[in-house]
Order: sequence, then C-alpha cells, then structure tokens
Amino acid sequence: MNTGQRKYWKTYAKAHLRGKWGIAIAGMLAVQGFNLLGSVFATALFPGDSVITLILSEVFAFIVSLIGLIFSTGYCYMELNIYRGKEYKLGNVVHMFRGQSDHVLTAGLVITLLNTVAQIPVYYVTYAVDQGTTMESMLRWSRLFFIAVTFSMVMSVILTVPYTLVFCLLADHPEMGGIEALRTSARLMKGHIIQYLLLELSFVPLMFLSMFTLYIGFLWLLPYMEFTETAFYMYVTGEL
Repeated sequence: MNTGQRKYWKTYAKAHLRGKWGIAIAGMLAVQGFNLLGSVFATALFPGDSVITLILSEVFAFIVSLIGLIFSTGYCYMELNIYRGKEYKLGNVVHMFRGQSDHVLTAGLVITLLNTVAQIPVYYVTYAVDQGTTMESMLRWSRLFFIAVTFSMVMSVILTVPYTLVFCLLADHPEMGGIEALRTSARLMKGHIIQYLLLELSFVPLMFLSMFTLYIGFLWLLPYMEFTETAFYMYVTGEL
C-alpha cells in the first residue's frame, strides 16, 4: 500500500472533524469513561488477591467490556452519520441499545474469547510459573514473560484483525447478525490486513507525543484514530 492512501484517509477524517471536535471528543469520553468506570468498580467490588476474587473481578470486567462495545458501535454510527452528512448527535453512542445490542454482544463475545485465547501464554507465565527468589531465576522468568507477551500480541493480531470491520458493519447494517458480521468482516479484510496494520502503526509517533502532554493529547488523538479507521472501513466497503 502506498503512503498516499493512508494520508488520504487521515485527511478525509480531519476534514470531517473540522467544527465537530467537541462532539467527537465528548462521544469518545463517554465510551472510554464507561470502560474506565467498569475497571474501577471491578477493583472496588472485588478487593484482595485470592483466586475467587481475581476470577470474579475478571468476569465483571469481561461483562463491562462487552457492554462497552455497544457504546463503541454507537460511536461508529455517529461517525458514519457525520461522514454522510446525516443528522448526528451525542445520543448516537447509545443507538445500538435500541434493538441491535444482542448482535454486538454476540460478535463481541467471539472476539473477546479470541483475545482471551491469545493471552493464555501470558496468564500461564504470570500465574503458573514461579519467579523464584534469586536474581538468575527472576531474570529467567522475565525473559519467559517477554516471550509470552510477544507471542500473545502476534496471536491477537492473527486472530482478531480480520474482524476489524465488525462493529462498523453492525452500526451500518442493523439487520446484520453478529456471526454474519464476523464472516463479512473476514471476507472484506482479505487483502487489506497489511494496509490496516500499517495504518495503525502510523499513529504510534502521535501516541508518544500525546504521552508527553500528560496524556491530554489523547483527547484529540483517539477520535482522530477512530474517524480514520472508519474512513478505512468506507474504503474497504467501496464507499470511498
């Protein structure tokens, strides 16, 4: 893929964000705020480090993350409305709760399970491998942990990137079921996976810059990324 296509998607996103940064940031805060509150409540409701507490905390966080996907899909619905010159409002982020949330939950459950499978090596090293007490054993554990994290990241990309378009598809086609959206995304992403990965990597420098602003820069970066990814969706589906 040439750099010009990535630049076009980003330019297209910035052009449509002009004059709409406020609602784009507010919508992103609503989505991310829900996920953050879920993490806070998971810690508050299940304190301690016992096995049962850890399991309950993970289950609670898992449920919250699934509900969060409904908000994320609604955000995509708002983006598509903005791109197409249709009426849009902040309330669009809860649009999918009006009848299609089960489709999102079905697709989200599959993708989350795939991510969980990809993280098994990390879970195994973290909870089953003894770090030991000597410097040598701890260094050996650190190397093993690094290998597990790297392997899990690669597996996560392999297992989940084909389903990148799922939630935009569900926002765009309310009649589409969760499994159908998964299959459609996998079909549409054939030949576009490298394009998507290069697009995501192109945001890394901006992520580092945002960290130097005490993370305030992410208020603008995250909507920018989301709008660019939706432009990518429109390109893959033939609209752009």
